[in-house]
Amino acid sequence: MVETLRVGMVGLGLVATSHLKGYLSHPRAAVVAICDLDQARALRFAEENGIEEVYADYGDMLNEADLDVVDIATPTHLHAPMALEAVRAGKHVHCEKPFCRFVGEGEAVCRAATLSGVRVVVGETYVFISSHQKARALIEAGEIGRPLQIRQRHGDWIERAKARVYTGPPDRNWRVDPARSGGGAYPWIFDHAVHFFASAEYFALDETIAEVYAVKAAGGASGSGAAHDPYAAAEVDIPLITWKYQDESMQGVWMRAERLNGKYDYMRGFSTTIIGEEGQIEVLGEGGHNLLWQGKQQHLILHRGDENARCLRFDEGGDDVWESDISYYSQGHIQQVHHLIDCIVEDREPDYGGEEGVHAVRCTLAVIRSAELGRPVSVDEIGAEFRAY
Repeated sequence: MVETLRVGMVGLGLVATSHLKGYLSHPRAAVVAICDLDQARALRFAEENGIEEVYADYGDMLNEADLDVVDIATPTHLHAPMALEAVRAGKHVHCEKPFCRFVGEGEAVCRAATLSGVRVVVGETYVFISSHQKARALIEAGEIGRPLQIRQRHGDWIERAKARVYTGPPDRNWRVDPARSGGGAYPWIFDHAVHFFASAEYFALDETIAEVYAVKAAGGASGSGAAHDPYAAAEVDIPLITWKYQDESMQGVWMRAERLNGKYDYMRGFSTTIIGEEGQIEVLGEGGHNLLWQGKQQHLILHRGDENARCLRFDEGGDDVWESDISYYSQGHIQQVHHLIDCIVEDREPDYGGEEGVHAVRCTLAVIRSAELGRPVSVDEIGAEFRAY
């Protein structure tokens, strides 16, 4: 094993700086090459961070740079194709979510990675946020007994007046393009629901989601989302999703009420309540705010019937993009990058790899199919070639 893993980054948009912080803060990693179609942006990024090799063509970077790891943070339609090229070239991969647009292309990456003997970590930051990791540790320790119900709440993400990281590029219309986003008529839900399902299984101690049901709402919404995103109020919205796990005693629900879908919730960002046999946990996630106990802001509250509530905070410098104490940008990304490097160095399987990334996409496609059919959909109904676009 080489002493320092040499990293090439492709795609220098919103999450690139957060990923870079992860590599810069790990003693066994060094970013030696970057690639982006925007050469002016790439040259600035390289100069600011002391990176010598700059490429405009991904194939050139793979062929010419001496790399151990490729970090992929490009538009969604490029994730699986670029990951496939990298693993076939013998490179370990850190790939942003959603991992793929349809199950088959994600599975092809997983098969190729196995043949090449390389690691793949999918950038599922919701399982690497400090508050979520502490909630998982409390559940594993039996603090609430067996988890039986996951209730997720999605309110407004409120951006900082001035972001502390680059949030471009200015043209991000691929996010609302049916094919390039992968989401067809539901680009927002395709981009984000992978987070919700990943965390739903994480808090359920990895119990697998078996069936989903999407509640569809038509019309009545107006507004736009964060300034750095092109999303606008959709003609058709999915404000509610319910699901069943393979263990039929367990279930979950996700509820969305925010400016983009014309509904109001005083709870901001992403938050989750985990209901157990003996207690419950309330925890903030990305952009979270307004989790209160006795008039004070908290990040995690553990409730048990036989004792006073236990409150925890995770003050990690706040978020680089959102008005939130929870550091999704950038601490969550830093921790997932560190996890990849540690898995490579220690030669172990990642906690959230390609197969998990494919499964989250399969669940999300089941949601879109459910919205279209107006009935519950088994996750197993989603075949390798089914796509939303």
